[in-house]
Amino acid sequence: MIADHCTEEFFLLEGRHTVPFEARLPMDVLSSIDRDNYGSVRYTCTALMVIPEDGDTEMVAEKTFKVYPYLNLDAPYMRDSTSTTEEEIIVGCCGRSRGSVVASMKVQEVGLLPGETTRITLTVEDRTRRKRWQRKKNTWHHPFQEQHECVLISLCQQLDFISSNRYESHLVDRKSVTIAVESHGTCKARPGSGPETKEIEFCVPSDLPPTSIHADRLVTISYFFKLDLEQFDIIVPVIIGTTKTPGTID
Repeated sequence: MIADHCTEEFFLLEGRHTVPFEARLPMDVLSSIDRDNYGSVRYTCTALMVIPEDGDTEMVAEKTFKVYPYLNLDAPYMRDSTSTTEEEIIVGCCGRSRGSVVASMKVQEVGLLPGETTRITLTVEDRTRRKRWQRKKNTWHHPFQEQHECVLISLCQQLDFISSNRYESHLVDRKSVTIAVESHGTCKARPGSGPETKEIEFCVPSDLPPTSIHADRLVTISYFFKLDLEQFDIIVPVIIGTTKTPGTID
């Protein structure tokens, strides 16, 4: 305590003094977050020392720090894979069906750690019929020069903010923002080539707050992988935690 560094009259002794302290935080504390024009949660440690010379002087020291709640990923379902499959009918000129596009995205595990690398299996089959002008155009290229278009696989963070009116508490405002925190590119499937499967090693960014374990709070954080195709999107929800036992769970 600071009194250990003072005289009997509680005057601070000369020299440099180090006063350690500790505080216990709740397990489900809100994560630190800061998004312009939406909202923020900040934590600050403040030290205040009154200087009695003139009665009105004080010294203030502040330190801002990040706080993330504890979320363990050792539950069996957290180690299971998760996947989503979608099919979209493609309509061409005059409302005629040109076929369909089928896509499936599988993530190695539901629960992921910041800084961890996970495997994503992507299977896409383009069942549409190629246009005649496309077939003719492709004959102009060397047979080994394939024309590939790229699509993005992104890990997205969704933030849902809730705020109430200071003077009329029954008035509640909700805002939501979705941010791609990491993206990887891959090639699209070619029409009529059958199912194409690719495995992608995706690295999760190292400084992500964990998924919120309670909904409808001041700030709710959730994550999902998104495959951005021209015709539709595929969404695979995942959970970002703070700790995981290495290896498999029996």
